[in-house]
This record gives sequence, C-alpha cells and structure tokens, in this order.
Amino acid sequence: MPLDVRIDYDRGVPVYRQIYEAVTAALATGTLANDEQLPTIHELAQRLAINPNTVARAYRELDTDGYIVSQRGVGTFPSAERERSTSAADKQRALRGIFDRAIAEAAGYGIAATEVIRFFQKVRT
Repeated sequence: MPLDVRIDYDRGVPVYRQIYEAVTAALATGTLANDEQLPTIHELAQRLAINPNTVARAYRELDTDGYIVSQRGVGTFPSAERERSTSAADKQRALRGIFDRAIAEAAGYGIAATEVIRFFQKVRT
C-alpha cells in the first residue's frame, strides 16, 4: 500500500514533521510493511508539491531516529532492527498523527473537533 501522507498547512506543524509523523504512524499501525520501499525524496516531493529538501529533512530525521534506512542505488526502507509496535512513545506519536489527520479532515467537512471526539467515544462503547 502506498505511503499516505497528507499535509495540513493550517495545523501549525512543520511539513517535514508531518511527513515524519505519517511515516511513524504507518510503521506503528502496520500499514507500511517492513519490506515496503518508501517513495524517493523526489517522488514524494512531487506528489505533495513541496520542496525536495523538506522530504529529505524528514527522511534524515527518520533515519537518525532508526525508523528507516536508505541504501544508495536501492531505495529507502523501514529499518529491520527497530521494533515498531511495542514502544509506547511510538504508539502515542502514531495515535497523535492519526487523530490530528482525522480532526483536520473533519474540519474540511465543517465538523468540529468536539463532534469527532464524541463520535469516537460513541463508537467505542
């Protein structure tokens, strides 16, 4: 499944950080498989209509934090050494990204954050 990255300029979060959150959320939830290649810097930049340096910064931080590894001439992949699903901090980051994207998407339909929260609480019970 292709990496789903949506940029919300109204969120007040730097674009590189939103990319970082999207990748870590995809890893934590398993929507990005361990052997699945991430888009190249230029592919993702073109798809999002942003500067390639922004994607490069996100990938650099993901690499530094151990989430991904880049192999010159081969591509960028999730790091095999990192245990993604057990870290509480990773889960919190993933959930925060998912929640923020849900709130932003709902706002696009004129739905208030409080309505989204009530809906999730209702569905949960």
